Amino acid sequence: MEPWLYALLSSPLCLTATFFNIIFSFCLMRPVAGVTLRNPLHFLLSVVLFNSTFQQLVTVLTIVMLLFDAPFWLQTLTRALIYQFFCANFSCNAWISIFYYISIVPQQHPIFIWIKRNMNAILYIGFVLNQIVLLISLSMGTVMYILLGPVPNNFTSPELNKTSPAESLQSDLYLFHVANFTYLLYCTCPLFTLLFSWGKTFVYLREHMKKMGQSGESFSQPQQKSQMRVTVTGMVQAALFLPSSLWTIAASFLYITDLFEMVDPNRFVTMTFCSMSSLGNLLCFGFSQSVFRHGTVSLINKLKRHK
Repeated sequence: MEPWLYALLSSPLCLTATFFNIIFSFCLMRPVAGVTLRNPLHFLLSVVLFNSTFQQLVTVLTIVMLLFDAPFWLQTLTRALIYQFFCANFSCNAWISIFYYISIVPQQHPIFIWIKRNMNAILYIGFVLNQIVLLISLSMGTVMYILLGPVPNNFTSPELNKTSPAESLQSDLYLFHVANFTYLLYCTCPLFTLLFSWGKTFVYLREHMKKMGQSGESFSQPQQKSQMRVTVTGMVQAALFLPSSLWTIAASFLYITDLFEMVDPNRFVTMTFCSMSSLGNLLCFGFSQSVFRHGTVSLINKLKRHK
């Protein structure tokens, strides 16, 4: 992808996402009357907005860097930060899907019953462990990539062995591939979690609606509508993350084979995928979460009254 095309695509995505980040942050800090948001959902949504905000800031920095010859270490660091914030949100979405799955679907297996009873502790501990794994893998991968230096398009490991100390190079490459494999696992697990949890929740709600229809009951209670809205938008979020996550998984495999430098040498395609998924994720939360939906409507009404 050419630099001008990356700037052309990412700039409006970044500006739009920043606009919604500001609005949703205000809605989260000052929810409208009648809307309550408890932890751990409040915590996870706060983390989503935090990561999205900083992802947009770093994306702006990468666009500005196109105007001058940025040092290699700065290019590598900014890309790693975008991956960090994007993948952290990917993980947050997975934990949110688990939270709703455990809350909506009746659990009968002893393990799931135990998880439901200890949901807050499990979620917080799991979230922290997830972020530690992501931080270690990206930090180690970034450092090793910088130590390996700028890689030409026709790079192959044997060629680099001829011009660098063999032992040092092999050690750096080994650590880089370990970090890359860890990153691959990290990106794969949330994808399957999203697909499984939202899929199971949707199947349960659909069957529940059928039973209510057969018994003559109306599926019109606010809680039931809210559950279906959250589930459907959750599936949309999983679908939005699917292209970027599949690309990330493919990129990790390409890193292992040293082919990624030919496919996406400047990481513009990867960063554009991240920007698109991040904006789509925000819009889905704006529709599914009542704190954002009602808060946005309240802000619009206030602006109309002040005109």
